[in-house]
Amino acid sequence: MASVDTLIALEKQGTSARIYLDALTGLRGIAALWVALWHLWGFAGRPAYGLDVAGLHLDLTPLVRTGWAGVDIFFVLSGFVLGLAFCQAWLNNRPPVKPAEYFRRRLLRVLPAYYAQIIVLIVVTLLLGAGFPPVGDVLAQLLMVHNIFGSPATQLNPVFWTLPVEFDFYLLLPLMALSITPPRWYRLLLGAMLLVLVYRYTMFHFVLRDMPVGLKSWWLNQLPGRLDQFVAGMLAAWLFSLAREKGYEASMLYQWRRGLLVAGLSGFAALAWYIHALQPIGAVNALGLTYWGGHWSLFVWNSLAGLSIAMVVLALALGIRWANMLLANRSVIYLGLISYSLYLWHFPVIKWMHQAHLPRLFENAPLFNSLVWAVLPVLLISSLSYWYVERPFLRIRHRQPKS
Repeated sequence: MASVDTLIALEKQGTSARIYLDALTGLRGIAALWVALWHLWGFAGRPAYGLDVAGLHLDLTPLVRTGWAGVDIFFVLSGFVLGLAFCQAWLNNRPPVKPAEYFRRRLLRVLPAYYAQIIVLIVVTLLLGAGFPPVGDVLAQLLMVHNIFGSPATQLNPVFWTLPVEFDFYLLLPLMALSITPPRWYRLLLGAMLLVLVYRYTMFHFVLRDMPVGLKSWWLNQLPGRLDQFVAGMLAAWLFSLAREKGYEASMLYQWRRGLLVAGLSGFAALAWYIHALQPIGAVNALGLTYWGGHWSLFVWNSLAGLSIAMVVLALALGIRWANMLLANRSVIYLGLISYSLYLWHFPVIKWMHQAHLPRLFENAPLFNSLVWAVLPVLLISSLSYWYVERPFLRIRHRQPKS
């Protein structure tokens, strides 16, 4: 089996901008792991979770219950990584991005592991005697249009909702890329944030107000409801490219990188704490409004989170030694390499493990008990998906097409 260094070399070969950053691969792995931990926490009954250290009790429940925000990190990272190739082309450091090659690489990156899982899930459904899923629902998921012609209940895997959101962004990126040129780049960000605010506010008040929370979440998170996060990542890529063009150490951004990291982490932590403590999802606040009942945070939380994450991504890209020690070590990088398969497979595996009614080894720690039983199967199946489905197609994806 190839070493992590060999896998990293394959990853570097596949970066269309020819810029590979270990810390961002590690961040991708942490994001996938965070989403998995959140789902694991849900299956464990959503218990309070904390640690006692040196006589102090650390409440880690906010950290666990906001694991869904790992998806926000994915969206910002997509905007950054994919935007880099266009930024390098604008600065004449790379040839212009060819649309046919761009879409070929995207399809080979996303579809093989996705299609393989759909086949496995259908086979498992048949083996369990549930019958073949409705053909129309399966076809919609195969074509990545289940965000329009489907619903949360028709998905084979609950995490599938993010894939058409990403795919729609892939389709829009070449057009949006035309707007990231001085002095117009800020207009794209402001325009995206305004569009998202109008979309979410209008959809909620005129379409979704009386619908179940599941449908509110489904429709508010479709594009353009998350466009601002992709754009925040794109603009971080543009600023990074400008700093790289001038030479990192000569750029003002390089001098500010630690401040950017602190500001981004602080902003994101404050937003997560707010959701947990001041505006708990499902609980009524002092004004009598829940988050899903129309509180102002419903319309701007993701925009603010996207800006905070973009600052973190930009700081990591510019290089911070201690952050690289945490995110660019071999273990975390490996999680980043298998993060797509980890994201796809964690939910069904955790669900199957939960349905198996495995023994409770730790009666007073349900989350830890679930973690003990689920972590190895999730990592094993995710690794198998990466090695035997993703990796062969990544090799094909990285081949230069004949001119």
